[in-house]
Amino acid sequence: MRHLIPFAALLALTACGSKEETTTVTTADGQEIKITSDADNNSESGTITFEGKDGEGKITFGDAAAKEGLPLGMPVYPGGEVKGAFMGGSEKEGSAGGMATVMTKDAPAKVVDFYKKEAEKRGLKIESQATSSANMASFTAKGANDSSLVVTATPSDEGGTAVVLIGGAKQ
Repeated sequence: MRHLIPFAALLALTACGSKEETTTVTTADGQEIKITSDADNNSESGTITFEGKDGEGKITFGDAAAKEGLPLGMPVYPGGEVKGAFMGGSEKEGSAGGMATVMTKDAPAKVVDFYKKEAEKRGLKIESQATSSANMASFTAKGANDSSLVVTATPSDEGGTAVVLIGGAKQ
């Protein structure tokens, strides 16, 4: 239940019609979380920032997401379009990571092959990989500083491929 409080505040912020709205919520265990949104309810792009005692996290979406970059400095797939991103971390634990979604017209296996090569260029070692009869492809990789990357590419309902990249590392 306590996880629903920040979500409810987020919904309230995005329902507002003005820019740069801020609210503070208190969880059941007494933690205060400051939530700031620079997007209004008609916006298809913006950033929502969460600040608490353990650090800060951001959800960036739409055109603003493309400017944030992908986890672990991975490039956007050639011809791909960033549709959403979440980046965050804990200053207390010295870690950072995020998730991004990229859309492309290319097949899942081709996209995953591209990202495997990019991961290896960055010193990550491929630990597992999978493909399915449903044309899904994925892999996991690990590297220095407890860095890890998971890439999954699946056919999209709208045609093309949806690629999800999840990665993080100790700083």
